[in-house]
Amino acid sequence: MRRMVSFFMLSLLLGVTAALSSCISTLDPVHDALKARYHPSLIEINNPRTEGRMVSPGTVQIVQAEGVSAKKFRVIQANMKSPRFHVRDYAQVEIAPDGWLTAEPGDFTLEKGTRLAVLGVKVGKDRVHLFTHTLAPIRLEGGQAAYGCTEFVFRVDPESLARGDTGALQAQIERLLSREGSA
Repeated sequence: MRRMVSFFMLSLLLGVTAALSSCISTLDPVHDALKARYHPSLIEINNPRTEGRMVSPGTVQIVQAEGVSAKKFRVIQANMKSPRFHVRDYAQVEIAPDGWLTAEPGDFTLEKGTRLAVLGVKVGKDRVHLFTHTLAPIRLEGGQAAYGCTEFVFRVDPESLARGDTGALQAQIERLLSREGSA
């Protein structure tokens, strides 16, 4: 009986070890490298008069293409006592490895040269998502202005991600979104 319990415990321990090691993704180093390069910014959401403004600047990107859509930045609050939240409603722009751009409709279109703050980075098995927010409000029809939110989805080779090849990925990103201050 004691041997059976020991065998069971050893099997359980090996199973738990395997499960935990599978949780440690091979993509984590890529995510960490991209997050360091495209450092997230924080934006104001608590004050209705200044919502959308930069609170803590991170990396600034400059749009290098026409036809990039954005959705209006929105904040919600359930009631006067609850916290305010950024509605994470981004216009999605997908970029193929060959540079082909597919943009879903948004509330407005960003001009080439628009400055964007990075809000977050997400790495999947064959895609990298860069969540962005315009640094300044965009003038809309009717004289109004609004900040814009865009999610850039870069389709990438899963093998290069698994190898941790961030150089090619950064080059792909920076063909569309150049880093402010880089030559």
